[in-house]
Amino acid sequence: MKVCTESCLFGAWLADFFRDQELDAALDIGTGTGLLSLQLAQQVKVKSIDAIELDPAASKQATANFQASAWNQSLHCIQGDVLNYSFEKKYRLVFSNPPFFEQSLLSADRGINLARHEAALGLTALADLAANLLEADGWLALLLPYLRADAMVEQALKAGLTLRKRTNVCQTEKHGPFRSMLLFKKDGATETTTDQVLIRQNGSYSAAFTQLLQPYYLYL
Repeated sequence: MKVCTESCLFGAWLADFFRDQELDAALDIGTGTGLLSLQLAQQVKVKSIDAIELDPAASKQATANFQASAWNQSLHCIQGDVLNYSFEKKYRLVFSNPPFFEQSLLSADRGINLARHEAALGLTALADLAANLLEADGWLALLLPYLRADAMVEQALKAGLTLRKRTNVCQTEKHGPFRSMLLFKKDGATETTTDQVLIRQNGSYSAAFTQLLQPYYLYL
């Protein structure tokens, strides 16, 4: 399975935020190949990361990636439907790069639909699920299309989660935002920081992108 640049950026952004903290347990919803979990495990002290994936082929790939990594003792892949799975604990952090498109341009391939559309897990269900799985002061981190971010903020607020940090992602200085990286907390606080990161600037990777991704890219 392929991974996209903005997913790598999101994983690096998330790990950078929690770099100086210790987490007992984190949950990766829709882990795919396990990229985000691996990035978090590489940079953050996390005792346990559960990564759940609906698609059997993707789950198999994530399991293999976890087992081959230096953090295999803390990474656990679960093949199943997050909406029906019985979790036995609460999490300090829940994170996800969820399905992107709301029932538009559906593919004939069910696997692609599950990966790219809200066919299996919509924003409302995701917000409610995260709120139930988080500890009292837990965090929810999401990567979403820029045009879906405001809707997620609204749904999260209804579920008792407030937006604490938002970073909008642009391809270059000539483009508007196309993704938003969102960080919510289950504590009722209302202060929010908003910033922006460019993937490329003046024809090269931007300084902000380079700083975040250097721990993961060999040639950056």
